[in-house]
Amino acid sequence: MIRLSIPDMVCQGCVASVTRAVQALDPAARIVADLGSHTAQIESAAIPAALAEAISEAGFTVQPA
Repeated sequence: MIRLSIPDMVCQGCVASVTRAVQALDPAARIVADLGSHTAQIESAAIPAALAEAISEAGFTVQPA
């Protein structure tokens, strides 16, 4: 399980965008987002750096949680 801090993920639209970005890289990925803590837990076969890059390319700031 990969946990990332995404400080500018503030609404369900953001969650949907993050989910699309991750699943474009790994369609089987599972994402659990917590808007209160601005974090996402991702279960994926992709490497963490690739996931962070995909989310960043979708317009979000990504940091290790």
